[in-house]
Amino acid sequence: MRHSPCIGICKLDDATGYCLGCGRTGREIGDWIAMSESQRDAVWSELPSRLANLSVRVRLLPWTREELIAWASDTIGARRGTWVTGAPGAVAEFPCTAERTIDVEARADAVIARAPDASFRLTVSDKVRAFSFSEGGPIVLGLPKARAAITSSPVLQFLGPDSHAIDAHHQADQLFDYGVGRKYSRFCVRTGDAALASSLSAQGGRHWSEVMMAIGMQVIAASPNRVVESAAARIEVFAKIPMPGDQSPGGAHTHFLPDFLKGGEEIASSLALPDYAAPVAIFYPREATN
Repeated sequence: MRHSPCIGICKLDDATGYCLGCGRTGREIGDWIAMSESQRDAVWSELPSRLANLSVRVRLLPWTREELIAWASDTIGARRGTWVTGAPGAVAEFPCTAERTIDVEARADAVIARAPDASFRLTVSDKVRAFSFSEGGPIVLGLPKARAAITSSPVLQFLGPDSHAIDAHHQADQLFDYGVGRKYSRFCVRTGDAALASSLSAQGGRHWSEVMMAIGMQVIAASPNRVVESAAARIEVFAKIPMPGDQSPGGAHTHFLPDFLKGGEEIASSLALPDYAAPVAIFYPREATN
């Protein structure tokens, strides 16, 4: 069944009679449960123009789980843009561009994509929702906050073997939460290098800034995999970490930017979701990344 358009802002506009959150009329809201699927689809088709007239900033999209999986798979297969997960200052990017070799697999509950420099997995439950902010702009995927919360640490923490790795040959490698301390995402490094694992373990319990001071250059030189994940998305980046002052590679990469981390945001304010939802992934169409 198609979900309700409600985003938790329930107030009718005096001039139009449309809800300032979802764009429905009071009658449509009251009758929603009793409507047939075709009636609900008819209401959904009216909402974009209504919300545009109301100048509503964030818009919930009508996609079911099956439609969302098909759309996400197409964004990768047709090379339509870039997938991102993480928090401002600690993100991973999985570009889907024409020149990249990417294999994509759509399953009943997930989309998995593999490139030489990274892998991406998006797990889609019935609770994942898609939000847009402008025609042709970024699409933010969100979950209810209670479901979006992820175990993360405010200090460097050893997590053990990466049992949730996308591919089995990485599942014995050691995973370390780098200690960004966000509610809805975490930035990790993963390594099979015993010397680096030992150095990281010795830094356990320290803030990432202290870790960077102590062994930052060793981490950069060893260039472990970076694993950035949320409750629904995971990007594993294998590309080499650039040295200080160098530019990030053109393909998949991560950003770990101390100045941006100071703000503590979970997502850029321009892409903030309704109060009940938290971000789990962002898709930037090609036009929106230029």
